[in-house]
Amino acid sequence: MRVENVLEKLSDIILEKSDKLILSKELNSVTDNSENINKNDVFVAIKGYKFDGHNFIKPAIKKGCSLVIIENKSYISDLDFPYILVSDSRVALARLSHLSNEIDSNEFKIFGVTGTNGKSTSVNILHHLLRESKISSSLLSTVEIKINDLLIEEPYNTTPSIIKISNLLKQSKDKDVNFINLEVSSHAISQKRIEDIYFDIISFTNITRDHLDYHSSFTEYEKIKLSLANNLKPDGKVIINYDNFDMKKFEFIDSKKIITYGFSDDADYVIKELNQSIYQMNFKLITPDEGEISIYSSIIGSFNAYNIVNSLIAARQFGLSYEQIKHGIITFKGVRGRFEIIPSSKALGFSVVIDFAHTPDALENVLKNARSLTEGRIIVVFGAGGNADKGKRKIMGQIASELSDIVVITNDDPKDEDPDKIIEQVKEGVNKEKNFIVIPDRKTAINAAINFANREDIVIIAGRGHEKFQLFGGGKQIKFSDYDVAAEAIDGLRRSMKK
Repeated sequence: MRVENVLEKLSDIILEKSDKLILSKELNSVTDNSENINKNDVFVAIKGYKFDGHNFIKPAIKKGCSLVIIENKSYISDLDFPYILVSDSRVALARLSHLSNEIDSNEFKIFGVTGTNGKSTSVNILHHLLRESKISSSLLSTVEIKINDLLIEEPYNTTPSIIKISNLLKQSKDKDVNFINLEVSSHAISQKRIEDIYFDIISFTNITRDHLDYHSSFTEYEKIKLSLANNLKPDGKVIINYDNFDMKKFEFIDSKKIITYGFSDDADYVIKELNQSIYQMNFKLITPDEGEISIYSSIIGSFNAYNIVNSLIAARQFGLSYEQIKHGIITFKGVRGRFEIIPSSKALGFSVVIDFAHTPDALENVLKNARSLTEGRIIVVFGAGGNADKGKRKIMGQIASELSDIVVITNDDPKDEDPDKIIEQVKEGVNKEKNFIVIPDRKTAINAAINFANREDIVIIAGRGHEKFQLFGGGKQIKFSDYDVAAEAIDGLRRSMKK
Protein backbone atom coordinates (compact mmCIF):
# COMPACT_ATOMS: atom_id res chain seq x y z
CA MET A 1 0.00 0.00 0.00
CA ARG A 2 1.03 3.60 -0.53
CA VAL A 3 0.54 6.78 1.48
CA GLU A 4 -2.18 7.88 -0.92
CA ASN A 5 -4.08 4.64 -0.19
CA VAL A 6 -3.83 5.36 3.55
CA LEU A 7 -5.17 8.88 3.07
CA GLU A 8 -8.09 7.57 1.06
CA LYS A 9 -8.90 4.86 3.62
CA LEU A 10 -8.83 7.30 6.54
CA SER A 11 -10.34 10.30 4.73
CA ASP A 12 -13.38 10.66 7.01
CA ILE A 13 -11.37 10.61 10.27
CA ILE A 14 -8.36 12.74 9.27
CA LEU A 15 -8.06 15.98 11.25
CA GLU A 16 -4.66 17.13 10.04
CA LYS A 17 -1.75 15.80 8.01
CA SER A 18 1.94 16.56 7.68
CA ASP A 19 3.31 18.42 4.64
CA LYS A 20 6.08 15.82 4.57
CA LEU A 21 3.80 13.09 3.21
CA ILE A 22 4.91 11.58 -0.08
CA LEU A 23 1.81 10.15 -1.75
CA SER A 24 3.67 7.53 -3.80
CA LYS A 25 5.69 6.27 -0.81
CA GLU A 26 5.37 2.49 -0.49
CA LEU A 27 4.49 1.22 3.00
CA ASN A 28 4.80 -2.27 4.40
CA SER A 29 2.94 -3.47 7.46
CA VAL A 30 0.98 -1.74 10.22
CA THR A 31 1.57 -2.05 13.96
CA ASP A 32 0.71 -0.39 17.26
CA ASN A 33 3.76 -1.90 18.99
CA SER A 34 7.02 0.01 18.58
CA GLU A 35 8.96 -3.20 19.35
CA ASN A 36 7.59 -4.77 16.17
CA ILE A 37 8.55 -1.99 13.77
CA ASN A 38 10.29 -2.86 10.53
CA LYS A 39 11.53 -0.48 7.86
CA ASN A 40 8.75 1.43 6.04
CA ASP A 41 6.05 0.28 8.47
CA VAL A 42 3.18 2.44 9.70
CA PHE A 43 3.11 3.03 13.46
CA VAL A 44 -0.33 3.74 14.94
CA ALA A 45 -0.21 5.36 18.38
CA ILE A 46 -2.98 3.97 20.58
CA LYS A 47 -3.81 5.27 24.04
CA GLY A 48 -4.33 1.99 25.85
CA TYR A 49 -5.56 0.85 29.24
CA LYS A 50 -2.05 0.84 30.76
CA PHE A 51 0.24 2.45 28.18
CA ASP A 52 -0.03 5.36 25.76
CA GLY A 53 1.44 4.55 22.35
CA HIS A 54 2.11 8.24 21.75
CA ASN A 55 5.02 7.92 24.17
CA PHE A 56 6.64 5.42 21.80
CA ILE A 57 6.54 7.48 18.60
CA LYS A 58 10.24 8.42 18.72
CA PRO A 59 11.43 4.81 19.32
CA ALA A 60 9.22 3.73 16.39
CA ILE A 61 10.81 6.37 14.15
CA LYS A 62 14.31 5.28 15.20
CA LYS A 63 13.45 1.70 14.24
CA GLY A 64 12.55 2.74 10.70
CA CYS A 65 8.81 3.41 10.40
CA SER A 66 7.82 5.71 7.53
CA LEU A 67 4.54 7.10 8.84
CA VAL A 68 2.92 7.66 12.22
CA ILE A 69 -0.81 7.85 12.89
CA ILE A 70 -1.73 9.80 16.02
CA GLU A 71 -4.85 11.09 17.73
CA ASN A 72 -3.27 13.32 20.42
CA LYS A 73 -2.52 16.69 18.83
CA SER A 74 -0.10 17.71 21.60
CA TYR A 75 2.52 15.34 20.14
CA ILE A 76 2.63 17.16 16.80
CA SER A 77 4.61 20.26 17.87
CA ASP A 78 7.96 18.46 18.13
CA LEU A 79 7.25 15.89 15.43
CA ASP A 80 9.33 16.68 12.34
CA PHE A 81 8.19 13.52 10.55
CA PRO A 82 5.38 12.36 8.22
CA TYR A 83 2.22 12.01 10.32
CA ILE A 84 -1.56 11.88 10.06
CA LEU A 85 -3.69 13.16 12.93
CA VAL A 86 -6.97 11.25 13.19
CA SER A 87 -10.05 11.42 15.39
CA ASP A 88 -9.73 7.75 16.40
CA SER A 89 -6.49 5.84 16.08
CA ARG A 90 -8.15 2.51 16.91
CA VAL A 91 -10.38 2.87 13.86
CA ALA A 92 -7.32 3.79 11.82
CA LEU A 93 -5.45 0.71 13.04
CA ALA A 94 -8.30 -1.57 12.02
CA ARG A 95 -8.77 -0.07 8.57
CA LEU A 96 -5.06 -0.06 7.79
CA SER A 97 -4.61 -3.63 9.03
CA HIS A 98 -7.21 -4.80 6.54
CA LEU A 99 -5.81 -2.54 3.82
CA SER A 100 -2.26 -3.85 4.21
CA ASN A 101 -3.55 -7.44 4.16
CA GLU A 102 -5.81 -6.74 1.18
CA ILE A 103 -8.84 -8.30 2.83
CA ASP A 104 -12.50 -7.42 3.19
CA SER A 105 -14.81 -9.17 5.67
CA ASN A 106 -17.41 -9.44 2.88
CA GLU A 107 -15.15 -12.08 1.33
CA PHE A 108 -15.98 -14.42 4.23
CA LYS A 109 -18.96 -15.99 5.97
CA ILE A 110 -18.48 -14.88 9.58
CA PHE A 111 -20.22 -16.18 12.72
CA GLY A 112 -19.72 -13.91 15.73
CA VAL A 113 -20.84 -14.86 19.23
CA THR A 114 -21.05 -12.53 22.20
CA GLY A 115 -22.41 -13.00 25.69
CA THR A 116 -21.09 -13.52 29.19
CA ASN A 117 -21.08 -17.31 28.86
CA GLY A 118 -21.27 -19.87 26.07
CA LYS A 119 -19.11 -18.13 23.49
CA SER A 120 -16.23 -20.61 23.33
CA THR A 121 -18.39 -23.71 23.17
CA SER A 122 -20.69 -22.23 20.53
CA VAL A 123 -17.93 -21.24 18.10
CA ASN A 124 -16.08 -24.51 18.70
CA ILE A 125 -19.19 -26.55 17.93
CA LEU A 126 -19.85 -24.69 14.68
CA HIS A 127 -16.21 -25.01 13.63
CA HIS A 128 -16.44 -28.75 14.33
CA LEU A 129 -19.70 -29.10 12.40
CA LEU A 130 -18.17 -27.40 9.38
CA ARG A 131 -15.00 -29.49 9.51
CA GLU A 132 -16.96 -32.75 9.93
CA SER A 133 -18.84 -31.77 6.77
CA LYS A 134 -15.51 -31.25 4.95
CA ILE A 135 -15.94 -27.48 4.86
CA SER A 136 -12.93 -25.22 5.41
CA SER A 137 -13.24 -23.12 8.55
CA SER A 138 -11.18 -20.93 10.87
CA LEU A 139 -11.72 -20.67 14.61
CA LEU A 140 -10.83 -17.72 16.83
CA SER A 141 -11.75 -18.53 20.42
CA THR A 142 -10.53 -18.05 23.99
CA VAL A 143 -9.19 -21.60 24.04
CA GLU A 144 -7.49 -21.87 20.66
CA ILE A 145 -7.09 -20.31 17.24
CA LYS A 146 -7.21 -22.70 14.28
CA ILE A 147 -7.20 -22.59 10.52
CA ASN A 148 -9.05 -25.76 9.59
CA ASP A 149 -7.45 -28.36 11.89
CA LEU A 150 -4.11 -26.59 12.27
CA LEU A 151 -3.56 -25.05 15.69
CA ILE A 152 -2.16 -21.55 15.22
CA GLU A 153 -2.14 -20.30 18.79
CA GLU A 154 -3.54 -20.72 22.29
CA PRO A 155 -4.41 -17.08 22.96
CA TYR A 156 -4.56 -14.94 26.09
CA ASN A 157 -7.50 -12.69 25.14
CA THR A 158 -10.99 -13.85 24.19
CA THR A 159 -10.82 -11.75 21.03
CA PRO A 160 -7.34 -11.14 19.57
CA SER A 161 -6.02 -7.72 18.57
CA ILE A 162 -7.33 -6.30 15.31
CA ILE A 163 -3.88 -6.85 13.76
CA LYS A 164 -3.94 -10.51 14.70
CA ILE A 165 -7.53 -10.93 13.48
CA SER A 166 -6.65 -9.27 10.19
CA ASN A 167 -3.57 -11.47 9.77
CA LEU A 168 -5.65 -14.58 10.46
CA LEU A 169 -8.21 -13.50 7.90
CA LYS A 170 -5.38 -13.07 5.41
CA GLN A 171 -4.01 -16.54 6.23
CA SER A 172 -7.52 -17.96 5.91
CA LYS A 173 -7.99 -16.30 2.54
CA ASP A 174 -4.65 -17.65 1.32
CA LYS A 175 -5.83 -21.16 2.26
CA ASP A 176 -9.24 -20.67 0.61
CA VAL A 177 -11.03 -20.74 3.96
CA ASN A 178 -14.36 -18.90 3.69
CA PHE A 179 -15.98 -19.59 7.08
CA ILE A 180 -14.80 -17.73 10.19
CA ASN A 181 -16.02 -18.45 13.74
CA LEU A 182 -15.19 -15.64 16.15
CA GLU A 183 -15.76 -15.04 19.85
CA VAL A 184 -16.45 -11.39 20.52
CA SER A 185 -15.84 -9.95 23.99
CA SER A 186 -17.11 -6.65 25.34
CA HIS A 187 -13.49 -5.47 25.53
CA ALA A 188 -13.08 -6.20 21.82
CA ILE A 189 -16.16 -4.18 20.92
CA SER A 190 -15.20 -1.30 23.21
CA GLN A 191 -11.59 -1.25 21.97
CA LYS A 192 -12.70 -1.53 18.31
CA ARG A 193 -10.87 -4.80 17.71
CA ILE A 194 -13.69 -5.78 15.34
CA GLU A 195 -13.83 -2.46 13.50
CA ASP A 196 -14.57 -2.99 9.80
CA ILE A 197 -15.49 -6.64 10.39
CA TYR A 198 -19.05 -7.43 9.39
CA PHE A 199 -20.89 -10.59 10.35
CA ASP A 200 -23.26 -12.88 8.48
CA ILE A 201 -24.54 -14.22 11.79
CA ILE A 202 -24.36 -12.59 15.21
CA SER A 203 -25.38 -14.60 18.26
CA PHE A 204 -26.29 -13.33 21.72
CA THR A 205 -26.05 -16.10 24.34
CA ASN A 206 -26.74 -14.15 27.56
CA ILE A 207 -25.57 -11.04 29.38
CA THR A 208 -24.92 -11.30 33.11
CA ARG A 209 -22.52 -9.59 35.49
CA ASP A 210 -18.89 -9.54 34.34
CA HIS A 211 -16.02 -7.13 33.67
CA LEU A 212 -17.42 -4.36 35.88
CA ASP A 213 -13.82 -3.51 36.70
CA TYR A 214 -13.55 -2.28 33.09
CA HIS A 215 -17.06 -1.07 32.33
CA SER A 216 -18.54 1.70 34.47
CA SER A 217 -21.81 -0.17 35.04
CA PHE A 218 -23.79 -3.22 34.01
CA THR A 219 -25.91 -0.95 31.80
CA GLU A 220 -22.81 0.14 29.88
CA TYR A 221 -21.56 -3.46 29.65
CA GLU A 222 -24.91 -4.59 28.23
CA LYS A 223 -25.09 -1.66 25.81
CA ILE A 224 -21.64 -2.46 24.42
CA LYS A 225 -22.53 -6.13 23.98
CA LEU A 226 -25.77 -5.29 22.15
CA SER A 227 -23.96 -2.83 19.90
CA LEU A 228 -22.34 -5.77 18.11
CA ALA A 229 -25.55 -5.89 16.05
CA ASN A 230 -24.34 -2.74 14.31
CA ASN A 231 -21.74 -4.94 12.58
CA LEU A 232 -24.37 -7.16 10.94
CA LYS A 233 -24.24 -7.47 7.16
CA PRO A 234 -27.37 -6.21 5.34
CA ASP A 235 -28.61 -9.76 4.72
CA GLY A 236 -27.32 -11.13 8.03
CA LYS A 237 -29.19 -12.95 10.81
CA VAL A 238 -29.20 -12.48 14.58
CA ILE A 239 -29.55 -15.55 16.82
CA ILE A 240 -30.83 -14.89 20.35
CA ASN A 241 -31.31 -17.10 23.40
CA TYR A 242 -34.98 -16.35 24.06
CA ASP A 243 -34.84 -17.58 27.66
CA ASN A 244 -32.05 -15.20 28.64
CA PHE A 245 -33.25 -11.89 27.20
CA ASP A 246 -36.08 -9.41 27.28
CA MET A 247 -36.72 -9.31 23.54
CA LYS A 248 -37.62 -5.62 23.79
CA LYS A 249 -33.87 -4.98 24.00
CA PHE A 250 -33.62 -6.06 20.35
CA GLU A 251 -36.37 -3.84 18.93
CA PHE A 252 -33.67 -1.86 17.09
CA ILE A 253 -33.10 -4.94 14.89
CA ASP A 254 -35.47 -5.84 12.05
CA SER A 255 -37.54 -8.72 13.46
CA LYS A 256 -37.19 -10.58 10.14
CA LYS A 257 -33.48 -10.93 10.84
CA ILE A 258 -33.97 -12.52 14.29
CA ILE A 259 -34.00 -16.26 15.06
CA THR A 260 -34.60 -17.38 18.66
CA TYR A 261 -34.01 -20.57 20.61
CA GLY A 262 -34.68 -21.83 24.11
CA PHE A 263 -36.87 -24.02 26.30
CA SER A 264 -39.72 -21.53 25.91
CA ASP A 265 -42.50 -22.53 23.51
CA ASP A 266 -42.34 -19.00 22.11
CA ALA A 267 -38.86 -19.52 20.66
CA ASP A 268 -38.33 -20.41 16.99
CA TYR A 269 -36.28 -23.47 17.97
CA VAL A 270 -37.68 -25.14 21.11
CA ILE A 271 -35.68 -27.51 23.33
CA LYS A 272 -37.78 -30.30 24.88
CA GLU A 273 -37.34 -33.40 27.04
CA LEU A 274 -33.70 -32.96 28.03
CA ASN A 275 -32.21 -36.08 29.62
CA GLN A 276 -28.65 -36.47 30.80
CA SER A 277 -26.18 -38.53 32.75
CA ILE A 278 -22.67 -37.55 33.75
CA TYR A 279 -21.41 -38.69 30.33
CA GLN A 280 -24.13 -37.96 27.77
CA MET A 281 -27.23 -35.93 26.95
CA ASN A 282 -30.17 -36.09 24.59
CA PHE A 283 -33.12 -33.84 23.89
CA LYS A 284 -35.84 -33.12 21.37
CA LEU A 285 -35.68 -29.98 19.26
CA ILE A 286 -38.74 -28.49 17.59
CA THR A 287 -37.49 -26.75 14.44
CA PRO A 288 -39.42 -24.35 12.18
CA ASP A 289 -38.48 -26.22 9.00
CA GLU A 290 -38.05 -29.90 9.90
CA GLY A 291 -40.42 -30.36 12.82
CA GLU A 292 -39.15 -32.45 15.75
CA ILE A 293 -35.64 -33.89 15.64
CA SER A 294 -33.56 -35.76 18.22
CA ILE A 295 -30.18 -34.51 19.36
CA TYR A 296 -27.57 -36.72 21.05
CA SER A 297 -24.40 -35.32 22.58
CA SER A 298 -21.47 -36.30 24.80
CA ILE A 299 -21.38 -32.80 26.31
CA ILE A 300 -23.95 -32.21 29.00
CA GLY A 301 -25.94 -29.54 30.82
CA SER A 302 -28.81 -27.26 29.86
CA PHE A 303 -26.21 -24.57 29.12
CA ASN A 304 -24.66 -26.88 26.53
CA ALA A 305 -28.09 -27.64 25.08
CA TYR A 306 -28.29 -23.89 24.47
CA ASN A 307 -24.80 -23.87 22.91
CA ILE A 308 -25.61 -26.81 20.67
CA VAL A 309 -28.83 -25.26 19.35
CA ASN A 310 -27.14 -21.89 18.89
CA SER A 311 -24.52 -23.53 16.68
CA LEU A 312 -27.11 -25.72 14.95
CA ILE A 313 -29.04 -22.64 13.82
CA ALA A 314 -25.87 -21.02 12.51
CA ALA A 315 -24.96 -24.23 10.68
CA ARG A 316 -28.39 -24.30 9.05
CA GLN A 317 -27.92 -20.69 7.92
CA PHE A 318 -24.59 -21.71 6.43
CA GLY A 319 -26.26 -24.50 4.44
CA LEU A 320 -25.62 -27.68 6.45
CA SER A 321 -28.32 -30.35 6.52
CA TYR A 322 -29.79 -31.65 9.77
CA GLU A 323 -28.14 -35.02 9.14
CA GLN A 324 -24.72 -33.37 8.83
CA ILE A 325 -25.38 -31.36 11.97
CA LYS A 326 -26.61 -34.28 14.09
CA HIS A 327 -23.59 -36.35 13.10
CA GLY A 328 -21.26 -33.49 13.97
CA ILE A 329 -22.88 -32.97 17.38
CA ILE A 330 -22.48 -36.64 18.25
CA THR A 331 -18.76 -36.54 17.40
CA PHE A 332 -18.07 -33.25 19.23
CA LYS A 333 -16.12 -34.05 22.41
CA GLY A 334 -16.32 -30.67 24.09
CA VAL A 335 -14.01 -27.75 24.77
CA ARG A 336 -11.07 -27.86 27.15
CA GLY A 337 -12.02 -26.49 30.53
CA ARG A 338 -15.77 -26.33 29.85
CA PHE A 339 -17.44 -28.89 32.13
CA GLU A 340 -14.55 -31.16 31.24
CA ILE A 341 -14.69 -34.45 33.12
CA ILE A 342 -11.38 -36.11 33.95
CA PRO A 343 -11.95 -39.72 32.77
CA SER A 344 -9.62 -41.32 35.32
CA SER A 345 -11.84 -40.12 38.19
CA LYS A 346 -14.48 -42.62 37.08
CA ALA A 347 -12.34 -45.48 38.44
CA LEU A 348 -12.64 -43.96 41.92
CA GLY A 349 -16.43 -43.86 41.75
CA PHE A 350 -16.78 -40.09 41.63
CA SER A 351 -16.34 -37.39 39.00
CA VAL A 352 -13.89 -34.49 38.81
CA VAL A 353 -14.89 -31.64 36.52
CA ILE A 354 -12.79 -28.71 35.27
CA ASP A 355 -14.79 -25.62 34.35
CA PHE A 356 -13.98 -22.04 33.37
CA ALA A 357 -16.89 -20.65 35.45
CA HIS A 358 -15.58 -17.35 36.81
CA THR A 359 -18.78 -15.32 36.99
CA PRO A 360 -21.73 -15.72 39.38
CA ASP A 361 -24.06 -16.87 36.62
CA ALA A 362 -21.61 -19.42 35.22
CA LEU A 363 -20.80 -20.84 38.65
CA GLU A 364 -24.50 -21.14 39.47
CA ASN A 365 -25.22 -22.96 36.20
CA VAL A 366 -22.34 -25.40 36.67
CA LEU A 367 -23.28 -26.24 40.27
CA LYS A 368 -26.97 -26.65 39.44
CA ASN A 369 -26.07 -28.96 36.58
CA ALA A 370 -23.81 -31.01 38.83
CA ARG A 371 -26.62 -31.27 41.39
CA SER A 372 -28.97 -32.67 38.75
CA LEU A 373 -26.49 -35.42 37.90
CA THR A 374 -25.92 -37.08 41.26
CA GLU A 375 -27.40 -37.87 44.65
CA GLY A 376 -23.91 -37.58 46.07
CA ARG A 377 -22.25 -34.43 47.34
CA ILE A 378 -21.04 -31.44 45.36
CA ILE A 379 -17.54 -30.26 46.29
CA VAL A 380 -16.42 -27.01 44.72
CA VAL A 381 -12.92 -25.51 44.53
CA PHE A 382 -12.78 -21.90 43.37
CA GLY A 383 -11.41 -18.41 43.95
CA ALA A 384 -11.68 -15.07 42.19
CA GLY A 385 -9.35 -13.33 39.79
CA GLY A 386 -7.42 -10.21 40.71
CA ASN A 387 -7.55 -6.87 38.85
CA ALA A 388 -11.20 -7.66 38.18
CA ASP A 389 -14.72 -6.96 39.38
CA LYS A 390 -14.55 -7.06 43.18
CA GLY A 391 -18.32 -6.93 43.58
CA LYS A 392 -18.84 -10.43 42.20
CA ARG A 393 -16.59 -12.13 44.77
CA LYS A 394 -19.06 -12.14 47.66
CA ILE A 395 -21.85 -13.19 45.28
CA MET A 396 -19.82 -16.17 44.07
CA GLY A 397 -19.08 -17.16 47.67
CA GLN A 398 -22.79 -17.09 48.41
CA ILE A 399 -23.66 -19.17 45.32
CA ALA A 400 -21.00 -21.76 46.11
CA SER A 401 -22.21 -22.02 49.68
CA GLU A 402 -25.86 -22.40 48.69
CA LEU A 403 -25.40 -24.91 45.89
CA SER A 404 -22.62 -27.20 47.11
CA ASP A 405 -21.96 -29.37 50.13
CA ILE A 406 -18.28 -28.55 50.63
CA VAL A 407 -16.68 -25.26 49.60
CA VAL A 408 -12.91 -25.02 49.17
CA ILE A 409 -11.85 -21.40 48.70
CA THR A 410 -8.44 -20.91 47.11
CA ASN A 411 -6.44 -18.59 44.87
CA ASP A 412 -7.37 -18.05 41.25
CA ASP A 413 -5.16 -15.52 39.42
CA PRO A 414 -4.55 -12.84 42.06
CA LYS A 415 -2.44 -10.75 39.66
CA ASP A 416 -1.56 -7.42 41.32
CA GLU A 417 -4.00 -7.76 44.24
CA ASP A 418 -3.38 -9.19 47.70
CA PRO A 419 -4.48 -12.86 47.45
CA ASP A 420 -5.56 -12.95 51.09
CA LYS A 421 -7.87 -9.96 50.61
CA ILE A 422 -9.48 -11.59 47.57
CA ILE A 423 -10.15 -14.73 49.59
CA GLU A 424 -11.64 -12.68 52.42
CA GLN A 425 -14.00 -10.96 49.97
CA VAL A 426 -15.12 -14.35 48.60
CA LYS A 427 -15.56 -15.69 52.14
CA GLU A 428 -17.93 -12.82 53.02
CA GLY A 429 -20.66 -14.53 50.99
CA VAL A 430 -20.20 -18.00 52.50
CA ASN A 431 -22.68 -19.36 55.02
CA LYS A 432 -20.37 -20.00 57.97
CA GLU A 433 -22.65 -22.75 59.27
CA LYS A 434 -21.96 -24.84 56.17
CA ASN A 435 -18.86 -26.87 55.34
CA PHE A 436 -16.11 -24.67 53.96
CA ILE A 437 -12.35 -24.45 54.17
CA VAL A 438 -9.78 -21.93 52.98
CA ILE A 439 -6.64 -23.36 51.35
CA PRO A 440 -4.77 -20.54 49.55
CA ASP A 441 -2.38 -22.79 47.62
CA ARG A 442 -4.43 -23.95 44.63
CA LYS A 443 -2.62 -27.28 44.18
CA THR A 444 -3.16 -28.18 47.81
CA ALA A 445 -6.80 -27.12 47.56
CA ILE A 446 -7.41 -29.32 44.52
CA ASN A 447 -5.71 -32.28 46.18
CA ALA A 448 -7.79 -31.79 49.33
CA ALA A 449 -11.08 -31.60 47.44
CA ILE A 450 -10.34 -34.81 45.56
CA ASN A 451 -9.39 -36.56 48.78
CA PHE A 452 -12.64 -35.35 50.39
CA ALA A 453 -14.70 -37.06 47.67
CA ASN A 454 -16.69 -40.24 48.17
CA ARG A 455 -18.52 -42.44 45.66
CA GLU A 456 -21.14 -40.56 43.60
CA ASP A 457 -19.71 -37.15 44.55
CA ILE A 458 -18.85 -34.53 41.95
CA VAL A 459 -15.81 -32.30 42.44
CA ILE A 460 -16.04 -29.02 40.52
CA ILE A 461 -12.74 -27.16 40.02
CA ALA A 462 -13.91 -23.78 38.79
CA GLY A 463 -12.51 -20.52 37.53
CA ARG A 464 -9.53 -21.21 35.30
CA GLY A 465 -10.66 -23.93 32.90
CA HIS A 466 -8.17 -24.37 30.06
CA GLU A 467 -5.66 -21.81 31.33
CA LYS A 468 -2.07 -23.01 31.67
CA PHE A 469 -0.51 -20.30 33.84
CA GLN A 470 -1.42 -18.80 37.20
CA LEU A 471 -0.89 -15.04 37.28
CA PHE A 472 0.63 -13.12 40.20
CA GLY A 473 1.78 -9.57 40.90
CA GLY A 474 4.32 -7.83 38.71
CA GLY A 475 3.47 -9.99 35.70
CA LYS A 476 4.78 -13.18 37.34
CA GLN A 477 3.43 -16.34 35.72
CA ILE A 478 3.62 -19.85 37.13
CA LYS A 479 2.85 -22.86 34.97
CA PHE A 480 -0.35 -24.33 36.37
CA SER A 481 -3.07 -26.44 34.79
CA ASP A 482 -6.12 -27.35 36.89
CA TYR A 483 -6.61 -30.42 34.71
CA ASP A 484 -3.04 -31.66 35.11
CA VAL A 485 -2.97 -31.02 38.86
CA ALA A 486 -6.30 -32.79 39.35
CA ALA A 487 -5.30 -35.72 37.13
CA GLU A 488 -2.09 -36.12 39.13
CA ALA A 489 -4.05 -36.09 42.38
CA ILE A 490 -6.47 -38.72 41.05
CA ASP A 491 -3.59 -40.95 39.93
CA GLY A 492 -1.95 -40.58 43.33
CA LEU A 493 -5.16 -41.55 45.09
CA ARG A 494 -5.61 -44.55 42.81
CA ARG A 495 -2.07 -45.73 43.54
CA SER A 496 -2.52 -45.38 47.28
CA MET A 497 -5.75 -47.40 47.16
CA LYS A 498 -3.96 -50.28 45.42
CA LYS A 499 -1.37 -50.65 48.19
